[in-house]
Amino acid sequence: MQTTTNAKPSRFTLILAYAIVYIIWGSTYLGIKFTVETIPPFFSGGIRFLAAGLILFTFRKFQTGAKTTLKNWIYAFWAGLLPFTITYGLVTMAELIVPSSIAALIISVEPVWFCLIGWFFFGGARPTKFNVIALVLGFAGVAFLVLGDPNADISMESRYLFWVVMILISNLCWVFGAFISRNPKIHTDTFLSSGMQMFCGGAMMMLVQMVISSFTGEYPDPATFSMRSMGALVYLIIFGSIVAYSAFLWLMRVEPPNRVATHTFVNPIIAIFLGWLLGGESIHMGMLIGTPLIIFSVILMVWDPR
Repeated sequence: MQTTTNAKPSRFTLILAYAIVYIIWGSTYLGIKFTVETIPPFFSGGIRFLAAGLILFTFRKFQTGAKTTLKNWIYAFWAGLLPFTITYGLVTMAELIVPSSIAALIISVEPVWFCLIGWFFFGGARPTKFNVIALVLGFAGVAFLVLGDPNADISMESRYLFWVVMILISNLCWVFGAFISRNPKIHTDTFLSSGMQMFCGGAMMMLVQMVISSFTGEYPDPATFSMRSMGALVYLIIFGSIVAYSAFLWLMRVEPPNRVATHTFVNPIIAIFLGWLLGGESIHMGMLIGTPLIIFSVILMVWDPR
């Protein structure tokens, strides 16, 4: 893939990048669920992004000989804080309570946030009437998901409801981080930039885990990690981070943000299918109603008559 936006990318390269983001990211929700079964959320996230960031950064640096400065790393730190340390940390902790398929569907309202946040903070276009309708449908779909889950406790004291809200907040953080990650001051090389951001995000997650362990007295014990959790973690490092995130970041530089956000068409469907097939998760009436509402809202959000 090209690493700058000077040359127009080929159609094949664009299709390949979109396919990677669509399919692999849809599978990562189940991967996260398997990982946190026996590995603490922030520790697993720290390992994932430290490893992925180090591999990607080292490989690209030796390949291109590109240099980095202190300012590059400062920008990478701030760019990695939101999408990795905060967003991933919240999602991994939420999946201890919330099924992976539900988490994926809630996160699929991402284009709504892209539209609103882009308009308010990053000079994006004013929402159209289609966007407003999409906003209503998207949140109605989320309501059906939560209210229709027979296993969900939605009382004000519920941990389930709390973590649903945390997933929504993590979505906001992810979108802010995605806009920030477009900053060429991190590095002009897309893959080097990806590695730097992941490494910084992973380092912060490990620091958070150290703080949590110092307060609770419970430290991660590799002897208790299951083979399924470790296998899922390796999959997340290689495919979910190095491959898919690099493709996403590249697309964010060469394509309009709302078009890149169309991965939310496919991610929830992949997540629901794999959660049912491999994760033992049920498909309930709320999902049957909420899923088409959310997907239709995404279609309206990215609709462009041209």
